[in-house]
Amino acid sequence: MVLDKKIQYFIWIAWVIIFPAGLWICHELEPPTLDLINTDFYIFVLLMIPAALIPIIINKTLLSVIQWITLAVFLKFGLYAELILGQIVVLLVLSRVHLTKDQLYRFPLNSSMFVIVSIVSACVYYLLGGTHETSAISNLSFIRLAAIYLAVYFFLNQFMIFFCYRLLFKEKVSIFSAELLWESLIQIVTFPIGIILYFLYNNIGIISAVLIGFPVISMLLVLKYYNTTKQMNNHLQKAVEFGHQLTERLKSNEVLEVFIHNLLKMFPIDYLYILDNVNGEQLELIHSYENGENVDIESSPIRKFDGIAGMVWANEEAVLFGEKKEWEKLSSGYIPNDMESVLTVPMMKNNEVTGVLTIGTKRKRTYEKYHLMIIDILCSYLAIAFENARHYERTKFQSERCQLTNLYNARVFTEKLEENFDKLNNGEVDGLSLLLIDIDHFKMVNDTYGHQSGDEILIQVADLLKNIVNVKGLLARYGGEEFVILLPNVNKEDADLFAERIRETIENRTFTMYDNLSDTRRKLTARITVSIGVASSPTDTDDPMALLRYADRALYIGAKRVGRNKAAKYVS
Repeated sequence: MVLDKKIQYFIWIAWVIIFPAGLWICHELEPPTLDLINTDFYIFVLLMIPAALIPIIINKTLLSVIQWITLAVFLKFGLYAELILGQIVVLLVLSRVHLTKDQLYRFPLNSSMFVIVSIVSACVYYLLGGTHETSAISNLSFIRLAAIYLAVYFFLNQFMIFFCYRLLFKEKVSIFSAELLWESLIQIVTFPIGIILYFLYNNIGIISAVLIGFPVISMLLVLKYYNTTKQMNNHLQKAVEFGHQLTERLKSNEVLEVFIHNLLKMFPIDYLYILDNVNGEQLELIHSYENGENVDIESSPIRKFDGIAGMVWANEEAVLFGEKKEWEKLSSGYIPNDMESVLTVPMMKNNEVTGVLTIGTKRKRTYEKYHLMIIDILCSYLAIAFENARHYERTKFQSERCQLTNLYNARVFTEKLEENFDKLNNGEVDGLSLLLIDIDHFKMVNDTYGHQSGDEILIQVADLLKNIVNVKGLLARYGGEEFVILLPNVNKEDADLFAERIRETIENRTFTMYDNLSDTRRKLTARITVSIGVASSPTDTDDPMALLRYADRALYIGAKRVGRNKAAKYVS
């Protein structure tokens, strides 16, 4: 979490005041003894290091199991020793997190919290008669005071964390959460271990650190390994479910949406880039995600061996980098300045790279090797699903389009005409107008210059109509030399004016073609005209097929029979 700069400066200033003041208060409350400089204390410090560096993650809750050591150190060596140990814990835990420059404020913040919590908890312990002399009070009373000390320490620490989230981070968090429950269980489990360590140390000396520390550290390692294995199995299970979701999608944009959505849920990601392999020549960026949102980035195409993505493409192997200095010299093109951890994986299908995925975070050492393995599997799913979706889209496009002009064919137009009539009946559109366009004397072009020349004219007319219609309506090739246009929310008079504009534009345009029937194939120019029939709904009819018939009738009776090169409205 990144705070405002002014708040960060305030935290540092507060720490400069709190930390030395806390040391002075500790000195006044419980002056440090010679025990702090003996070898035993430093062995406790060494015992605490692996305990602090082996956190346990349960349901995404990070738990550090160090209370048994800090408790024993406080009871034996006093507040000053516990305070020093607490500061070492802060340094160790934060070093493992790999803070960015904008997150360095977390050290003074946590350090100050530890100082306050340690002093307040110790004051309660001393006020209730607690001491660091074993013979001063009975064992039962001593254990009771130690339990009170640990309870105060725990609840005060939880309150300060809650206070920081609410005041500094402006986050609404609940005091009674799953994290609190797990932390409480850790306190209950580690309390007797700390008491046993303390009493055993008083009886047999520093060897107790080995007798207690070795099994506890070993247990933490086993739990960490088990937790990592469980996480990996969970990720594998999610990957299988993920793969099924991808293969169910039939559109490439939906495949990408599902892939990115699930990937963001499974892994810590600040940056995500997907590059597509275009004809085996270059990688082009087709999707980019940064800091919680999809963004548009202008990025130059990447060729083999260019940057990290180009290297992954060329070698067909995924790469994992823990921090910026490991990959900085390999970078090429656009890379965010604050990205540290990077994981780049090729998307493979039939032993060929179809694309490359890059994810990254602002924190160092975020990704582990099993992350790479899981994402490698997911990228294989993506490559297959993406190719299947593209194949479906190509097949669908070919089934819906005229191969010559790429316009909708008559079947699709009829379906969309019925869909628009449903909208008309539901009140979603105010009216529908239909224009049926026929090229005049088109058979003469085919007979004189060949059907290929006729196709050239049809393509040019289709392109011209695309530019004229644009987003105003739906354009289709209805068959032969006929085109049809559907105009939602356009009345009959406006449709007639639009038809006249089309007729005049085509009449004034020069078209080019080749004479494919002569011995010498030569380029020709030609002028053509069109006849147009116009009908509207609900003015003329409330039936889709009748609308087509009426437009056809207007075309032939109102335009063709009176000399062609004319736009005519249907007259009942």
